[in-house]
Order: sequence, then structure tokens, then C-alpha cells
Amino acid sequence: MTVTLQLKLEVEAGLLERARVSGMALEEYLLSVVEKACRARTQDADAAAPGRENAVRRMMEFGDRHRLSLGEPVTRELLHRGHRF
Repeated sequence: MTVTLQLKLEVEAGLLERARVSGMALEEYLLSVVEKACRARTQDADAAAPGRENAVRRMMEFGDRHRLSLGEPVTRELLHRGHRF
């Protein structure tokens, strides 16, 4: 994929300097930054998934234990309350 960016001069200068210090061409440096950001985002999502699954499981167990339901009448009422604000 090819992407064209219109950078402010000061941003371009900063990126060029970082690329130079890293010993890379600007394109190579930018690609490494984007790839690193994507890996970090994926790792964050993977790390958070068990926590979310556990939270959802606990909420469902709580609802079952206390016989709570968000059936349609309750959900519709909550939606109408939300529109008042």
C-alpha cells in the first residue's frame, strides 16, 4: 500500500532527524514506526481480551444470581431516559 502524507515542515524535520539517528531512510523509519504501533496495539488488545472476557462473565453471573434482566421493556425505558439528556 502506498500512502502520501502532507507533513508540516517542523514534523518533517523531526522525522528526518530521527531517521538519520536510526541510520534509516525516512521511508524505512516511518514503516518501522507504523509496524511497531500496530504490534503494540495488537498486543494491548490481546492482553485486554482475558480481562474483558472475565468482566463479562462476572456480570452475567451477577445478573443470573440476582435474577436481573435487560429485557426489551427495561431496555426501551433506558433508551428513552438517555434521550432526555
